[in-house]
Amino acid sequence: MHVASMTEPHTARLLTAVVLAAGEGRRYIARSGRYKLLEPLEDGRPLIRAVCDTALAIANDVVVVHHWHSARLAAALSGLPVRLVGCENAARGMGASLKCGVQETRAESDILVMLADMPFVHIDTVKAIRDALCSGAATARPFHEGRPGHPVGFSASLRESLLSLDDTQGAAPLLRSRQAGLRSIDVADPGCIRDVDVPGDLGCPP
Repeated sequence: MHVASMTEPHTARLLTAVVLAAGEGRRYIARSGRYKLLEPLEDGRPLIRAVCDTALAIANDVVVVHHWHSARLAAALSGLPVRLVGCENAARGMGASLKCGVQETRAESDILVMLADMPFVHIDTVKAIRDALCSGAATARPFHEGRPGHPVGFSASLRESLLSLDDTQGAAPLLRSRQAGLRSIDVADPGCIRDVDVPGDLGCPP
């Protein structure tokens, strides 16, 4: 697995990474009895910490939206300069979690939406999204072999639109409504479409 190096964040524009970590991970728990965001990767880091390391290498600020196992998540992220934000409405859907995170961003900051169960995204993919926003893109998303991936970037101008999303649907409707202005970035990075849903996705025993 590629390990992101801790580099200085790009300073041309403010960028806040909103890491969505409020899901329960039912399929993973059902098969293993374990909470997937705390599972160790090959280098020993908990999954959630690896995602936040990547975010910190790029963003000026990192907000982690959580709901389940909050104390254990905080322990896994101990020492990292991230902000933990609880979302009481997380069970309503990803839109609710996303809005909890966006509310914590500054009005002038671009927003990078990262999923906490996608630790294999290459740092260069994240940089490409950041650079697209810096160059004026309203939205930006990586594509690998034609498949849409993560993270997804939104300019600061779309902050209010993100806060108006339906709780149950996440940002998909907003992306569809602005399809013409989406900066699509082709990447040779299968990690941008690889999430962890069941133990086999990490090579863990079932």
